[in-house]
Amino acid sequence: MGFGLVPITGWLALDPLVAALVAFNILCTGYRMMRSSIGGLMDEKADPEAVANLRQVIADQAAGAIEAHDVRTRTSGNMTFIEFHLVVPGDMRVDDAHDICDRIEHALLQLGDAVISIHVEPHREAKHHGIRVL
Repeated sequence: MGFGLVPITGWLALDPLVAALVAFNILCTGYRMMRSSIGGLMDEKADPEAVANLRQVIADQAAGAIEAHDVRTRTSGNMTFIEFHLVVPGDMRVDDAHDICDRIEHALLQLGDAVISIHVEPHREAKHHGIRVL
């Protein structure tokens, strides 16, 4: 492109300038492609918007629990791995805590492919800085 414009404009510096801009564009595009490809292979944490969405789902679906804390996420390819601690009242039956976990898991799977691991803890393990439910 610059080569064709030099005879028209008479600017000799136009050809190397356009070539440098094209080279810069190729490098930037290549970097973005490599970054997204390598990121999918290296188990990156989920993006902040996705984490905010899943935290909201946990809060909405955890009725009966006290809080959820230590939420961790990572992505590998198209799979998201989600793990967190769910604090429930100490006198809650195991069946009831399991029902809450099932409800949360079902809702999180609506967001996409995920492997979900929930560790249920009694109320004395509450950290009071996680996802408040009650």
